Amino acid sequence: MTTPEEETIEQPEVPLVYQISFDRIAELKRSAVAIMADRRPSTSPSRKNPDTELPDAKKLVDEIASHCADDENFILTDMPIQEIVFRLLLTRRNSPTLLSDLHYELTEKYSTPVRPINVTEKGLSRILDSDTYYGFARVQPKS
Repeated sequence: MTTPEEETIEQPEVPLVYQISFDRIAELKRSAVAIMADRRPSTSPSRKNPDTELPDAKKLVDEIASHCADDENFILTDMPIQEIVFRLLLTRRNSPTLLSDLHYELTEKYSTPVRPINVTEKGLSRILDSDTYYGFARVQPKS
């Protein structure tokens, strides 16, 4: 006969998933529209309108994704880690993204010999969880 201590069943680890939360940005007393507008490329159609006529943040995300997906200068290796992750999420239309996918792209695509990015997934999750600017938020993975 076994005791309850011997029968501990390991729970599978739930994968961490992140996206940009417009509610979180508002909690931080920031403007999601302004943050997104600052990342628009010069080819964005909304650039020809005054900032007072900008669409909502979600439309700006779509616009950025449409015009930056193939722009190799949208994400640069010398940007801060949070900025790179923020822009990665923008290029993905802010769809919920696995931490492991963000980590892989960050450390494999944007790490260089001149600027190595040596962060673990756990370290990256701490960076994203402690964010007070970009509005990163953990979300429930889709089943």
